[in-house]
Amino acid sequence: MKKSNYISLRWKIGASILIGTFLFSLVILTITYRYVNKILTESLIEQGRIVAANISELAAEKLIEDDIVSLKSIIEKYKYYSNIQYILIEDFNNQIKTDTYNGDVPREIVEGHVFKEADDNKSYQVQKITIASENTKVYDILEPIKEGLLGFVRVGMRQSYIESHLKSTILFLGMVFLGGTFLAIILAIFIVTLQITRPISYLTDMAYKISMGDFNTPVRVAVKNEIGILSEAIERMRESLKTSIERLRKH
Repeated sequence: MKKSNYISLRWKIGASILIGTFLFSLVILTITYRYVNKILTESLIEQGRIVAANISELAAEKLIEDDIVSLKSIIEKYKYYSNIQYILIEDFNNQIKTDTYNGDVPREIVEGHVFKEADDNKSYQVQKITIASENTKVYDILEPIKEGLLGFVRVGMRQSYIESHLKSTILFLGMVFLGGTFLAIILAIFIVTLQITRPISYLTDMAYKISMGDFNTPVRVAVKNEIGILSEAIERMRESLKTSIERLRKH
């Protein structure tokens, strides 16, 4: 039987699964990206707040005494944390008393965060600052020392910390979805071949033989689905045609 050009059903289904899985994966990755970004941001800010609160407790007395050396030693304990960009201690006039830049504080940081009375119950304030000279974005956490009467602690937490963890998370999930998509397509093609494509091809050949007058070959398909029902219908049609042809020959 000569067959016209057509796109195999198995490849149509495989392509549909590929497109559907890709769109589903895209939605899941987008939701995951936003959720993980939110969680990591909150975690980073909380880490900065804890560091700022600890420094605030230690620095209060030293700030009253104007003991710059002791203030410097306090912030030295924390400046080597991988996700901390800088630490500043300011007086109540927002003048920097000590910092991890050894006095060479970038202009964006100096002008970046001024304490304002907040309406919520949070003691600390957070602001996003871009340091152009360092090509860095930070979350600037400002913690008052004695409610701002003595001064403030400012801790800059690197946004790159979030970005690096986001990239690794999304890359891992992307690889998982890619592998899952590949396996799903292979499985779908295998099932379609056994349950649909091969039986349909067989029934097409049998229908062609019947149309050419071959009524002696039984139609048998070992699948229990709609194609099996179709096979039974074709078999009944063959039997009926065979019986009718035999009656006509006898007459």
